Amino acid sequence: MKNVWKNVGILPVLAGACLLAASALNHDAVAVSATQEKPAQALVEEPTELAPIPAFTPEQLRSTPMGILLDPGMGSSDIQPLQARGGTQPEGWAPEAPLDLSGPMPEASAVRDAIVKAVEFVLAQQNENGSWDVELTGDVLSQTADQAVDAIAATGLAGVALHAHKKVDPERVEAALKRGAQFTIDRVFRGKLPLNVWYANWRYTLGLKFLHLEFNAATDPEYRADIQAASMRMINGLLKLQRSNDEAPALEKKRKTRLSGRAARNAMPSQFGVVLNPPTDADYRGGAMVQRVLPGSVAERAGIKVGDRITETEGLRIENALDYYMLEAAFMSGQRISFAAKQEGGRVLRREMMLDQTWPGYLGLKLGAGTGTGPVIEGFGPFSPCAEKLEVGDIIYEVGSDPIAEIADLRAIEANVKPGEKLRIKVMRGERNRKSTASIDAAAAPEGWFGFGIEEEDKGDDNGVIVRGDPRPETGAGKAGLKDGDRVIWIGDTPILGLDHLLEFSGTVAGGRVYNVRWIRDGAEMQADMLADPTPQPFDLGIRPDIGPNWSVILRDVTKGGAGEKAGFKANDRFKSINGVATPTVREWQQQWYRMSAGETATFVMTRGNQDVEITVMLPKADPTTQEHSEEGGWLYYPQMNYAPSFSTSAAMIVLMDVQRDLKIPMLPRILRDPLKNAGDLVNSLRAVDKENGGEESYVYGAPSMGSQLGIDIRGCQGRNVLCELSLVRLGAHKRKSTDLRKMITQWVKHRHELDAVRGMILYQPPGKRGSPHNYDRYNNAAYYWLFGHYYTLVAAKDIGSKTYTEINEICIKALMQTRKADGTWFGHPSFGPLCGTCEALWILGETEGDWRDGYGSPTTQDKTNPETGR
Repeated sequence: MKNVWKNVGILPVLAGACLLAASALNHDAVAVSATQEKPAQALVEEPTELAPIPAFTPEQLRSTPMGILLDPGMGSSDIQPLQARGGTQPEGWAPEAPLDLSGPMPEASAVRDAIVKAVEFVLAQQNENGSWDVELTGDVLSQTADQAVDAIAATGLAGVALHAHKKVDPERVEAALKRGAQFTIDRVFRGKLPLNVWYANWRYTLGLKFLHLEFNAATDPEYRADIQAASMRMINGLLKLQRSNDEAPALEKKRKTRLSGRAARNAMPSQFGVVLNPPTDADYRGGAMVQRVLPGSVAERAGIKVGDRITETEGLRIENALDYYMLEAAFMSGQRISFAAKQEGGRVLRREMMLDQTWPGYLGLKLGAGTGTGPVIEGFGPFSPCAEKLEVGDIIYEVGSDPIAEIADLRAIEANVKPGEKLRIKVMRGERNRKSTASIDAAAAPEGWFGFGIEEEDKGDDNGVIVRGDPRPETGAGKAGLKDGDRVIWIGDTPILGLDHLLEFSGTVAGGRVYNVRWIRDGAEMQADMLADPTPQPFDLGIRPDIGPNWSVILRDVTKGGAGEKAGFKANDRFKSINGVATPTVREWQQQWYRMSAGETATFVMTRGNQDVEITVMLPKADPTTQEHSEEGGWLYYPQMNYAPSFSTSAAMIVLMDVQRDLKIPMLPRILRDPLKNAGDLVNSLRAVDKENGGEESYVYGAPSMGSQLGIDIRGCQGRNVLCELSLVRLGAHKRKSTDLRKMITQWVKHRHELDAVRGMILYQPPGKRGSPHNYDRYNNAAYYWLFGHYYTLVAAKDIGSKTYTEINEICIKALMQTRKADGTWFGHPSFGPLCGTCEALWILGETEGDWRDGYGSPTTQDKTNPETGR
């Protein structure tokens, strides 16, 4: 399905939060007949009737936060230059007047007083657990910004702000910083910093920036070692989020990479054979404790005992079960792994062992209960080895020498079948129940899933994942009675420790196998045996779907000589139906497209001009070994965006370069070499010349890998231009020098008033167009650029020094003092909140120079009034 996600994948609100498999999209799964598989064993209550899945109208889809933010008023997901775009100012909104910066500098005492009050405000917002957090609601941007400013991001913002102003009250500020840093470290080790959520890049970037400053200030060796270990985990997370120039970010490429590796080595998933205690707030450091050793496993042969703590696997430090399970998800049969474990009496067991073949065989049979003489075949799964020798309607009564009376009998046998094992299956066929025998070679099981989707965000501290939406009735989860809001905590012998873990673990679930699944509902534990349906196997027709007018799905490209062209698809065809189900919008299209699998025959009705064309084609299997994995290098705001913004990419680059320089981790230069180069290449590719405004250079917002540039008008680029230039100059890439940086700073001074114009704008939504945080009548500018634009320009000016820094220093002080609110905070924009604005203002003030940086006197004599409460 190469290139599909690049375009249609930008609407994750339509598809569900978790891309575990096609079954999770829209809470869908592979369509199978309702059968009489083993029912749920409820520990509390019997499952009640499943609620219907709500439908979305096109108008509702247009109003969703992600739809608004990702496709601002365009008929297609193609990105078009906005320089010449017309529009109407939103009702009741007018650009704000530029700040008058011509007057004298504010008195040092006034700036000092502003800093003191801002620091007091930030200190007052710290929570008991050491974190800062904000709850943002009220408008569509608030709903999405609330995901960006989670506890890690807000703690990072506040930590960096306070680091710049320790002199205000050293004892209190340093204590607050230590608590905030410890909270961040704990969240990282507890695995409570998920990757596959909106704005995950900011969480990692801001958290890492804070820990970097804390490391530089720390003197205790043990504390510095903890910061290094946590930072290394955050760096790895940030690198996993790096954008690829194929159809998915690096996080989503993992499954394809794993499949590619298996195809190349003919290997299948395996396991060591330990069941580990899930981490808790009281026990999440010092190794993963073994709760159980599976009989006959490699772990048992290696000498692992209950109560041992696994402290190292494959040369990597293991703090808790999450660390271990994230590695085990990639284990393959025949692979040699090394490990270390602390045992009773302080003894350390070190071994290297080869992993067994543990992956099960697969028959690919869809079964019904029949009439009492044995289960009846109702269909075949993708690439079922039984499809050519057995028939729909056959009644299975014996496998080998074992009689089969019900579905559970066959599933028990199938659970112990190995790939390649021969089975003699006896059936009764036809109205006369004619007996027939087939010799079947079991296939290797495909990956499978149970048919439930997952909430993308879980701010709680509990292990497990929260189910999003009631699963469809025909899925394993639906039959077992799993419901929206349930927290799944175990699948088989593996505790589920969070979204990131489940994303990795899902690749080890075997289709056709029954797993005992446990979950929590209303504080009580329930369990059921669930059959994992095979997930759709990737197929490649050589076509590129895209979002068309009115949320329809059209074909942008058809690869010459590909399976799609041979079948009769043409560019600009519009999908009307798939397998008899109408697909008027992308929502219906997604539900059908991701239920299909390689090996199946599918029928499409395509609208071509004024005619409908029916195309029936066998879906060819995609070759996972030919997938592209070159890195575009950018960091995205949203996991499914089809391009990486220059702003977020440059900010991540600068943090990574700072960390590489200061954290003294020997492997970092090697690890970061290619990611930083690729990021620099991405940013450089977004540099453009604005021919209509004097031919000055700027950096466009972002673009698809092979697409056009977005927001080329230089007047709308002042929130990111200096940041992008700074990242390339510091990287020493693409021949960018300090003279180029100085030009960008001069340009920023010239056009800085454009940031003033939109600094209070919340949502730009002119009549007849969807809303956006960017005002494309004002050169595509946005309010969130104001503070960050001033901060990075001041940082860049400090690198240049001399008169450049003096000028920007003065501009920033004057601008901040004029935008300070009456209560002593900054930028109480409802989509970001006063804590964010005040912290960012303190960032800027921390880079300034002047008499206000000293002379705070005794903290006991300072005014500690909280600007928000007045007390």
